[in-house]
Amino acid sequence: MLKLRENEKILLVLHKHWFELTGPVATFLILLIIPSVALSFLPLFTGSFDEALVTSTTNFFLALYIMILIIFLFLLWTDYFLDMWIITTERIIDIEQNGLFKRDIAEIPLRHVQDVTVEIHGIIETFLKFGTIKIQTAGEREFHIRNVPNLYEAKEIILEYSSRQ
Repeated sequence: MLKLRENEKILLVLHKHWFELTGPVATFLILLIIPSVALSFLPLFTGSFDEALVTSTTNFFLALYIMILIIFLFLLWTDYFLDMWIITTERIIDIEQNGLFKRDIAEIPLRHVQDVTVEIHGIIETFLKFGTIKIQTAGEREFHIRNVPNLYEAKEIILEYSSRQ
């Protein structure tokens, strides 16, 4: 759980843009279609086997396959939902979820921010209004917030509150 300091307020919470999910969701949908195609060809290969054995075996492996797909979708969603950047009145907090049981948290005090750059590459990022925010700190460290919406709003908030520090 995130503990805020005294008089610290959350200004903006950023998650990855939904477009980040299109590739994995397309893969999920393709993998979801594969069993129906495979089941349509199954009678060609199982003609001489006992029908009850084939049905029970097929049902078992189909249930196992769908369970694995649901776990894949769950892991995909948790990674998407739990990856976030929190901009407060005093700092920027990067929470990176890696799998179910690994989380990396980094933070930059706003008083160390020297430069904020917004990068939008390509036609999709331009039309869907998402991209990368690069934050240069006083310690020559560069901090990247990738594939996020509300770029300009985040940039203005960071610059406004970093100048107040």
